[in-house]
Amino acid sequence: MEDSLKKRYLIKLIANILNGLINIVIVAIVPKALGPISFGQFSYIQQFFTQFINFLDSGTSTAFFIKLSKDIKRKELLKFYFLYALSVLIITYLIIFSIDNLNYITILFPNIEIEFIYLGILFGFLVWFTRVFIYISDAYVLTVWVESFKIVHKILSLLLLIYFIYYLPFDLTQYFYFNYISLSLFIIAISFLFTKKGIISFDIFTTQLNSIFLIKEFFNFASPLVIFNMVAISFSMFDIWLLQKLGGSEQTGFYGLAYSISAMCFLFTSAMTPIITREFAKSFAEKNIKEMRVLFFKYIPIFYAIATYFSVFIAFQSENLLVIFTNHEFHDAYLVLMIMAYYPIHQTYGQLSGSIFYVTEQTKLIRNIGIISSILGFILTILFLYIFDLRAIGLAFKMVIIQIISVNIQLYFNSKFLDFKISYFIKHQIFSLLFFMLIAYITDFIVFPFSNKLIEFLVSGLIYTVFVLIGVIIAPTIFGLSKEEILSIKNYLKKIRIK
Repeated sequence: MEDSLKKRYLIKLIANILNGLINIVIVAIVPKALGPISFGQFSYIQQFFTQFINFLDSGTSTAFFIKLSKDIKRKELLKFYFLYALSVLIITYLIIFSIDNLNYITILFPNIEIEFIYLGILFGFLVWFTRVFIYISDAYVLTVWVESFKIVHKILSLLLLIYFIYYLPFDLTQYFYFNYISLSLFIIAISFLFTKKGIISFDIFTTQLNSIFLIKEFFNFASPLVIFNMVAISFSMFDIWLLQKLGGSEQTGFYGLAYSISAMCFLFTSAMTPIITREFAKSFAEKNIKEMRVLFFKYIPIFYAIATYFSVFIAFQSENLLVIFTNHEFHDAYLVLMIMAYYPIHQTYGQLSGSIFYVTEQTKLIRNIGIISSILGFILTILFLYIFDLRAIGLAFKMVIIQIISVNIQLYFNSKFLDFKISYFIKHQIFSLLFFMLIAYITDFIVFPFSNKLIEFLVSGLIYTVFVLIGVIIAPTIFGLSKEEILSIKNYLKKIRIK
């Protein structure tokens, strides 16, 4: 029997929260151990190969996940996609090797040693391949098993990282080696689970594939995304390249640090993305559009509000966070973090709302929206980075603005497909954001500065949360809830307290 949606979400949430706490520790020790320049080089390499491998992916991993979710008996999909993954790794190495031999590598990777570039290839691939394995586990509803293991794996990885930093001559090379070990152990362990559950077996790799049929099937899904990926990823790579070129590794490090901290706001909503995508896929396969609409109204507003709750607080506490987690070398990153903190808010819509397009295979629409957004983003990049010379701050502004625009374009088309009024979600976006910003401002105003910034951060967080809870009771629509739902939650908590 399948675990319930609530149970799968809960275990993902627990894993994400723990992952977030461990990431906080990592953010507190890795940038300081590497320094702004080395950390900036790592951030650039990470961003570059993430985008490059996403280009080679071209939506195929999403197609793989959705098709497997619709019919888990299609074991041929596993063999086909493992072979595709191998080709992604080989192609990446060949392209970088060719560029290196043509002496263009320094243009593509300014101020970065060649050793780190080749180390970055395998790192980028392992990060992507880990995501493929998680897709498989979600498709086969092994979420509870895999997320439970992720908790153990993350703790062990943190202990290993501490060993690398404090007991070895830690540098950028060592950091890549640490990531190799951590990611490889995860893949090996999950492979063992898949074998034990009968998902992966020797027979899968010996059976004949109808390669032409599968290529056509994936091509029909992903082909509209190829042009979009070429445009979007080229512009994204141009963004980080221009920042590295104009601002150097230090500015790239500021941006990378701000991106890492702001990503923690996405903990709650990212846990729901693969689960709700599977539910959308299942409902669409059953031609149950009404159920898809119910899921959309039930989850989008509440997770948008949760992301906003965290993002706004981090934006207002950006200076304190950098004092707590880094040293004086990263002080100038606080404005970048203040802006980037707002990025995960609409990322919630991008993930949850955007999954509708993939489930319904409206990839041409994704392409069109993506190309328009990418062109607008390119204009903003030139404006903020090149003309105004805002560097990391400019790239942060560009990311937030384009996210808001693209997500609301997606929302418009979703309102047409699911047959609802878009005005409800637009109003909720605005009022929810203003509510949390007002609460954060009041909190910031009444909390006096502490000599210990960690205590100041915790006290501010406590007061901010109390005000938010009071506000939700008064106006539950902030979280997309009704007064009846708030009352039922209160009654449920009373029952737990009585027991």
